[in-house]
Order: sequence, then C-alpha cells, then structure tokens
Amino acid sequence: MNFKFLTGDMNWQTYGGKFVSKKLNNGDFDYWLVMDVINWHEATGDESPEKYCVEVMAIAPSELPQEELDSAWESCGYGESLEDSIKKYGDLFLVEMISSYMGGARIFSESGNNLKKLMKEAREQSDTMGNFLFGFAMDRYQNRIGSTGWDVLKGDITAGLYRNQEG
Repeated sequence: MNFKFLTGDMNWQTYGGKFVSKKLNNGDFDYWLVMDVINWHEATGDESPEKYCVEVMAIAPSELPQEELDSAWESCGYGESLEDSIKKYGDLFLVEMISSYMGGARIFSESGNNLKKLMKEAREQSDTMGNFLFGFAMDRYQNRIGSTGWDVLKGDITAGLYRNQEG
C-alpha cells in the first residue's frame, strides 16, 4: 500500500512523521490508514536498543460520535470552527486531528533499528489488513480490557470494561 506524507518534520526520520493511505471503504464507511514513524531516541531521550517505532492505525471519522470530534477539536486548539476547518482543509484534516488526539485502531506496531525494513513491513501488513482482512483486524483486542478495533474506531476505548461486566 502506498502512503503519502501527512504531517511532521521535514526531517521525519529524525523527528518523526505521519503518512496517510488513500481513502478506503469497508462497505459500511470510509477510513484511512495512518502510518506513524517515531524515533524513540529523539522523542524520549532514551538511548534504548530499538531506535524506531512504526505503527499503522485505522481512522474512520464518520464512526466517531460528535462529542468525541468536539473533544478532539478542543484538544488540538485550532482557531476557526470545526466545520469551517473541514470545509477548508477536507477529510485529511479530520484524519490528522483524530490521529493526534486519540490515535486509531492499531493494525500494525513494531520497533527496531532498520527504519526502511519497518516501513516496508508496515506497508505489507497494511495491504493485507487494510484491504482484505479489515474486519478481522478490527475484531482483535486493542487493549488488555478487551476493547476491539471497532470500539476504538468509535472512540470508546473502555468498551471492553462494560462488555466484560455483562458476560
């Protein structure tokens, strides 16, 4: 899968950056995959053995409740209204805002020292999970309380708590 630069530093290998896929659709809603490249050494100051982390997250703005979008908007601190910004900058504005505020449903996450290899693996996993096995990827647990990717897409990362109490 191809990704294009979304946001970050010009020197993204050193300071990090985000890349976005084309708009995808699972039959029910549109979503994008965002690849986040993090240089652990630069971001944390810790000279850990693994220098880079590459994550791919699914972001589906239409699946988030309005209150989550409003909260993301308030957190990101933009000057104009949310509606005006969407009109002015388009869908990718929402994708970036959501990925910065709460992330998305994790499709891939790996750390290592070979950035080129990590990004290649992320693209390969995105081809498979983003296109053909999206539903299976969203069925996986995203945290230890049992929230799935579907829950995360809807902005409810604590859904596993409620589901576990019912059963």
